[in-house]
This record gives sequence, C-alpha cells and structure tokens, in this order.
Amino acid sequence: MSAALHGQETRVFHYAVLASIALHGLMLFSFSMQDASRRAAATPGPIVARLVQPQPAPVAAKPEPAAPAPVEKPPAPVVKPASPAKPAPVTKAAPQAPSPVPTPAVPAAPAPPAPPAAEAAPAAPAPQSAASAPPAAAAPQAAPAARPGADVDADSLGRFRLQVIEAAGRFKRYPRAAMDNNWEGRADVRVSFGADGRRSSIVVVRSSGHEILDQQAIDTVTKAFVPVPPALRGKEFVFDIPVIFNLKDARSG
Repeated sequence: MSAALHGQETRVFHYAVLASIALHGLMLFSFSMQDASRRAAATPGPIVARLVQPQPAPVAAKPEPAAPAPVEKPPAPVVKPASPAKPAPVTKAAPQAPSPVPTPAVPAAPAPPAPPAAEAAPAAPAPQSAASAPPAAAAPQAAPAARPGADVDADSLGRFRLQVIEAAGRFKRYPRAAMDNNWEGRADVRVSFGADGRRSSIVVVRSSGHEILDQQAIDTVTKAFVPVPPALRGKEFVFDIPVIFNLKDARSG
C-alpha cells in the first residue's frame, strides 16, 4: 500500500515538473515573440526610391504681332477752279504834240577882259599849337593805400617767421580723437601783427577738413610766442604758418 502511494506521488511530482517546464517554455516563447515584434517595429523599413521622368517645361506661346493700325489718309485738298483772267483795259494813246521848229543861233557878244586879280591878303597867323600852349596844372594824385607788410624788410620777416614755426613745433600735439579716426590734414594759420608789436589775429585760412585739427593748429601757433625783432617794430605785417598732421610721423615719434 505504501509502495503504490509512493509511486502515485512520484507521478504527480513528475507531472508537476513537466507542467512547470511547459509553462516556462510557453513564457519564454511569448517573451521571444514580443522581443521580435519590438525589434521589427524598431527596425526602419526599406527606403524605396522611385525615379520620375521630368516633364518638359511648357513653352510659352509667342504673342502674335499686333496688326498695324490703319493709316488715315489726309483729305484731298479741294482745288477751286481758277477764275478767268480779266482782259487788261485798253488805253488810248495821247496825241503827240508837234515838235518845235529850231530857231537860228545868234552869235554872242565877246565878254570884257577880267580885271587883274587883287593882291592876296596877308595870311592870318596860324593858331597856336597845343604843344606850344602853356602846360596845364597837373591834378594831384591820391597816395596809394598802405598795405600790411608793404614797407617791411623781407629778410627780417622771413627770419622771424622761421622762429615762430620752430617755436610752434614744440607745442604741436596730435588729438587722440583724430588718431583713433585716422584723420590727417594740413591747416594754414595766418598770424597778423599790429604796429604795437602784438598779434592782432590768428585765423585758419586753409582748413584741414577736420574741425578738431584746425582748432589744434590755432592752439599750437597761439602758444608759440616769439618777441618781435627791432627791425619789425612799429610796422604791420602778416605771414602764414602751415601745421601738418601726419599719422605716420605721430606714431613714429
């Protein structure tokens, strides 16, 4: 009895193991099928390319030339029939007068001899020529207007100008704003001196094209003070001083 029970238990155990194996196999098969479906879904499908034959572009129809507009002929001029010419009036010739009968010519009496010609009157004195006339008083001429520097010694003025230019070179500065903008140019400054030996004006007569450079040129010449030499004192004169702004010289210095 115990052997039969033991054999029955053994069979039940074997059936349970087989059922478990079958269940596990079914689960593995289900998992493998799901994994395969996921892989199939993740794998992109093949790319299919299809060649399309290009269609020729439609040819635009050429516009037909417009028919020329009919040219209107001007109306023919109306010619009026010429009126018949009127006959010219017939004029009767006037009767000619009878020609006079010529009379015989009578010889003229001889003319008396002409009296002797009177003696010629003494010639009147010739009028006095303009050259021999007494000279008229000459009108006084106006004195020429005095010009600044007209009576100034040129050598003294030239040496004084060079001294001012040399002094101005010590005060020359290149504005930073002009250097940053690459501005260059030349400004001519005119300096005027009065008879008292002082500078009466300092102006720019030729601009560099940049206001900041022109102002710097005036400031440079203003600071360049040189006493007027004795040869130029008591006289008015002017001269120009060129102030050149060159970036190459400024950066090299």
